[in-house]
Amino acid sequence: MTTTPASDLASRARQRVGEVVRVSADAARALIQRPMHTLAMIAGVMLAVASATAGVVVADTQQARIDLRFDLQRSDHVVIQADDLPPAGFPAQQLRRLVALEPVTAAGELSIWDHSARVSRSIPDTPVTSNVVVADVGGLAAAGVLGRSGAPLELISATSGAPVAWIGDRLAARLGVAPATGSPGAGQDAQILVDGTPLSVAGVVSAPSAFGYLSGAVVVSRATAVEHVSGAGENMRVVAQVRPGAAKAVGGYATQALDPQGDAGLRDLTPPDGEILKSNVASDLRRIGMALAVVIGLVGMLTAANTLIMSVYQRRRELGLRSAMGWSRRKIGALLLAESALAGLLAGVLGVGLGFAGAAIWCEVQDWELIIEPLLPVVVLAGGVLASLVGGLLPALKAASISPLTAMRS
Repeated sequence: MTTTPASDLASRARQRVGEVVRVSADAARALIQRPMHTLAMIAGVMLAVASATAGVVVADTQQARIDLRFDLQRSDHVVIQADDLPPAGFPAQQLRRLVALEPVTAAGELSIWDHSARVSRSIPDTPVTSNVVVADVGGLAAAGVLGRSGAPLELISATSGAPVAWIGDRLAARLGVAPATGSPGAGQDAQILVDGTPLSVAGVVSAPSAFGYLSGAVVVSRATAVEHVSGAGENMRVVAQVRPGAAKAVGGYATQALDPQGDAGLRDLTPPDGEILKSNVASDLRRIGMALAVVIGLVGMLTAANTLIMSVYQRRRELGLRSAMGWSRRKIGALLLAESALAGLLAGVLGVGLGFAGAAIWCEVQDWELIIEPLLPVVVLAGGVLASLVGGLLPALKAASISPLTAMRS
């Protein structure tokens, strides 16, 4: 009966598959028959896989926590300064276009009119140096300024150039000023002198630490500053409060929205948000986790190799007998490698489970949300099998070189 090349090839493939199955079955029996040897062999790789899994999972989880903290600390304010604007300030229509943006929660003017104004309660009093800030309702809201006492801040845009001011709580404490209740400029307010110009104190405000200078400032509307405060203003600025992470994009749009013709010389003064630093910290955490995995993996590989070498020494007679029965050196080496691969697979499965359990317990104690990379179990499992195979190469070569006669004499 003649055979075709295709059937010949299929027959050889079946023989190879059958040989692989028989060698794998012999390797599995060898591992089962020597449980203590198997346990010693898989212990190192299992601990390596467990440590690598737990280390990478905890690193990824901690990275997510750091990302969240950086997001919360990223710049949530846009600052645009104009170098060439008329005294009337930013056009209201352009400000409305900026406020209409989805990431913007509040926006308006917050300019420094004079950073060294001399402020006192009366002429005989010793003046203190203070900022005079020009602001509107939107700018104060964007800066997070709150009214502590006196008239509501919403009335600052309705003063129509009246000699009325709001002062920061720190400045009010230094001057001993407490505003009276009632409408701004109604004649009941306390008065201060700003560079000799009397202004009625309509209210006292407080500001968050990011705009702490407002706690020691005199805050007026632009119309009041133009009509009653000396000087022409040091700068014109718009401040917008935005969603964390959107400052850079909003800053780029704001320069176009506020100055479509490019005549005002606008500059984006938004502070950097630390995105590069966040990226570096995240990659460093990942590298630390992977380095830990590599180091422990090497330890596990050496442990597996040492155990297999001892096994080869103890099984000299068995391996020599197999050689005498017709097993080739290649097949004997394959048997040791199959044992190593099966042990690595078992160690990998147990190690992945142990690593995930340890990471889950740690994250539960720390009240963290567990973050697991979907491909991590596959990668770590493959790494465990590979480490075990590499560790089994030298023992396999040693086993393949055993002489049947020498083995039977031992």
